[in-house]
Amino acid sequence: MKRCFHCFCEYEDYLKECPSCHTPEITGPREPVYLAPGTVLAGRYLIGDTEGAGGFGIVYRAWDMKLCTVVAVKEFFAGRLMTRAVGEKQVIVNRKGQEEFDYRKERFLTEARNMAKFSGHRSIPNVYEYFEENGTAYIVMELLEGMALNQYLAENGGKIDRDLAMMIAEEVANALDSLHKEKIIHRDVAPDNIFICTGREIRIKLMDLGAAKLEDSSDEVIDIILKPGYSPTEQYDNSKNIGPWTDIYALGATLYMMLTGVKPEESTNRKIFDTVQYPRELDPDIPENLSNTVMKAMAVDRHLRFQKVEDFLKALNGKKKISTVEKEKKRRAMRRLFSILAACVVLAVIGVGVWKYFDMKNAEVDLKEATIQLWYPLEEGSARQGAIDSVLADFKEKFPKVTVEARAIPAADYDAELEKAAAEGKLPHLFYSSGASDAVLAAARSAETVLKSDQAKECLFLDQYDRYYAEKKQIPLGFEMPVAAVITAGPAAVSYENDYFTAPADFGADTAITLDTRHEALIAKNFGTDGFGRELNAFMNNEANTSPVLLTSTMAINEVRETLTFYTKRFVFPNGSSVCGRFLYEWSLGEGTKDEKAAAERLLSWMLGNVYQNTLMISEASEGELPLNETCLLAKLETRYLVPVKEIYKKVMFER
Repeated sequence: MKRCFHCFCEYEDYLKECPSCHTPEITGPREPVYLAPGTVLAGRYLIGDTEGAGGFGIVYRAWDMKLCTVVAVKEFFAGRLMTRAVGEKQVIVNRKGQEEFDYRKERFLTEARNMAKFSGHRSIPNVYEYFEENGTAYIVMELLEGMALNQYLAENGGKIDRDLAMMIAEEVANALDSLHKEKIIHRDVAPDNIFICTGREIRIKLMDLGAAKLEDSSDEVIDIILKPGYSPTEQYDNSKNIGPWTDIYALGATLYMMLTGVKPEESTNRKIFDTVQYPRELDPDIPENLSNTVMKAMAVDRHLRFQKVEDFLKALNGKKKISTVEKEKKRRAMRRLFSILAACVVLAVIGVGVWKYFDMKNAEVDLKEATIQLWYPLEEGSARQGAIDSVLADFKEKFPKVTVEARAIPAADYDAELEKAAAEGKLPHLFYSSGASDAVLAAARSAETVLKSDQAKECLFLDQYDRYYAEKKQIPLGFEMPVAAVITAGPAAVSYENDYFTAPADFGADTAITLDTRHEALIAKNFGTDGFGRELNAFMNNEANTSPVLLTSTMAINEVRETLTFYTKRFVFPNGSSVCGRFLYEWSLGEGTKDEKAAAERLLSWMLGNVYQNTLMISEASEGELPLNETCLLAKLETRYLVPVKEIYKKVMFER
């Protein structure tokens, strides 16, 4: 038996073509420098036919011998810097080009890391693995069947149906929105990097993150990437003005091409003399708002473009009315005039502003001199200490008469230290108290005063405080809610495309569902515990996954993402009449003098505020808690894994 190097089915040795896909037997590489079919990489990927090649890479069809599935393997191969002897795997790098080779190989691996961040995104190819071998590097990703948009346009007369064009633009925009939220700018959006996948449904994939860069990157040698007709003017000089608006220009130009069949004039030429017509002038059937949206997206002046993909999508879907670029220029000129007039008014009232400022500063320093102790547990390697230090430094600046002596205690010793302090009547003035014993909480004092602060009024769910904290001895800063982690591609996968579920039965009567026992109380409150497996490894096993669904907490999302790297997965949220949540990251107050109590209460109330919740609950210090402050919560829900929670967070209920 031999294996087809196109579809990877096995067939009899005497046959000259594959009976499954009718591909003639492939006996050698298409080009001498390509890997020979039958080569095995990383001990598991059997290389087959070549899908394509470009300036910096070769893409092969490959058979994953471990998961028994067809994948694509992209090899870093820059022809002018390297070569390969016929039949060999190892590459040979030109010694004079070694420095550039090393730089471009690192860019190639950066592409892999960027793509891997978005595993599971419907419009970005899934990356399963990346590694170095044979003196070069490889990316293993999903194999896409279909054609690039530029080829599709060529086969359809250069212009396509408006509904299809808008669908493609919306899918690419959603992919860009996810990239931009991670501060990644694609820089190479164009028809040749947009792939139309064929199958049961048309899917769109934004390809080639090899040109991508971090928005705030200080890389001085970053390549200038240009696509005539699609690249805005800022890509021709340097990277200083690169931002989301750069990708929005390219997407607008791509949409222009799809709607009109005409590739826009080069942006540098437009800067001198702009002759690009509005799409509606070329096709009267194009709605005026859509025509204006396209032209705003590809405005030569970057300040006139949409600054965020979110605004572009609203305009594209008709939710936001867009005027012509010319009218926008006139409006901005008038706005500048009014700004000058307003400045004159400001000068007239500046004395009042100064008075209010000093009045506010007086209010901030109303705490009297006091020294307070703050205790919290610290896991090794946690970023929590940096967040606490940042909060305390700001607090010290606002209240210079208060000294906060912060003590980070190893997590393994923390409970014992609290027990000892409570027994001796020496609890700190403010301390982390999640999981504290009844004896410790009995020695703490009421935190009811904190609930009356302005910061507490900005927080969600504290109206349910009384039924959760009968003794009023703890103040939570965050919460968690249940979530189902669902594997949608893999040996034990289930087909589930929704963002929500009402009951575990929605995943299928015969589906093996595992209960994360670390969050059993939360899951039991929502779904009970009957009928679920309790062996976490049945789900969290890259090698032998046997359960496609895990009922767990939002606290575990990062762990699932980082552990299950082989499988496509999505996070699905409960959406019944109500969802039971659990308060987290609780703090309590100890005894002290009147001034010490006031200082501790003020610090705890400030930890509920917008600035502090952002530092403690959204930054890298956060281990998965969702912040109570609504402004901060909505900011955290912008991450693609948590976006569905924006529709249901007000349903969350709390009770012991």
